[in-house]
Amino acid sequence: MGLADLDKYAPRTRLGRLKDLLLRVRAGASARADRLAALLLEPRGTLAVVRELNFELCATCNLRCRWCSLDSKRRREVMDPATFERVLAEVRDPTRFRVRTINLHHSGDVLLHPRFPEFLDLLSAERRRFAERGARRFPSVQLLTSATHLAGAKAMALLGSDAVDWLRFSVDGGNPRDFEAIRVGAKWDRVLGNIHAFLDEAERRGKRLRTGLISLFTSPDPEIHEDFRRLVARVTNFMPRLPHNWVGKRDLGLPPPPRKPQGLCSFILSQIVVLADGRVTLCCNDLNAEGVLGDLATESLYDIFRGEKRARHIELMRKNRRRDLPFCGTCDQI
Repeated sequence: MGLADLDKYAPRTRLGRLKDLLLRVRAGASARADRLAALLLEPRGTLAVVRELNFELCATCNLRCRWCSLDSKRRREVMDPATFERVLAEVRDPTRFRVRTINLHHSGDVLLHPRFPEFLDLLSAERRRFAERGARRFPSVQLLTSATHLAGAKAMALLGSDAVDWLRFSVDGGNPRDFEAIRVGAKWDRVLGNIHAFLDEAERRGKRLRTGLISLFTSPDPEIHEDFRRLVARVTNFMPRLPHNWVGKRDLGLPPPPRKPQGLCSFILSQIVVLADGRVTLCCNDLNAEGVLGDLATESLYDIFRGEKRARHIELMRKNRRRDLPFCGTCDQI
């Protein structure tokens, strides 16, 4: 059975195929428009347009997933809520920033942060501040978790908050055997039980929350367990994926691409990541802080985003010299 058969949104009729085609065309056109704006318009203005502002609230992870490049022995920091609050205050200025999406995840699992509910409170307060001022639309807030700790006070904090718009769960493999072989340290029954319990409580409360699954499979035609099929039917969005090679600095047992990408990377143009210790790095692929651009202890986020180091990365990429960059030179991202 292929993954398309599992996806409840997969087109199976002529009308469905037409709708799917139109959605893909619109998404592609939007991506191209964003890329052109990032290249031609935004560098000429003073506004910092950040399509994805990622916060690494926790660099610690309790899992050792098969295709993850995170070096958990080196990085164990958690973010101070004061750092988070300071960045929110800075990007609040509409004359300097336009942030489309805030991601509350990067390397580790955000639910491992001992003060996780405080970050939800800060976001809720910022959302109210925007509404009271009649300001532009608040950024969409997304969170991705392994769901191994989606229980107790942290689950209740998510259910009782308006901070997060889209909550996604990483559940790989499609069946207990492959799941536990990929997500080393996680248990199938516990993770699915946590998610179902969370969704049950959300339904009981009448809470409207967009949910999703990001799922990595070893092949396009995996064995799908009935429990996984039932979970897919309960979430808003399902994103199946095949393994990828991250930044190419660790042997993940995957074949290299036929050619290394050399042009401009869409991640560099659209993202910035605030690491747990207050340093700022290029994109979501940098799990081990190898592409750091600056430090909020000595610079503002605006100055880092508009700064010389990021500008140099973009310039070299435009000249097809990505290989000359120490971090981006090994990455397969297009």
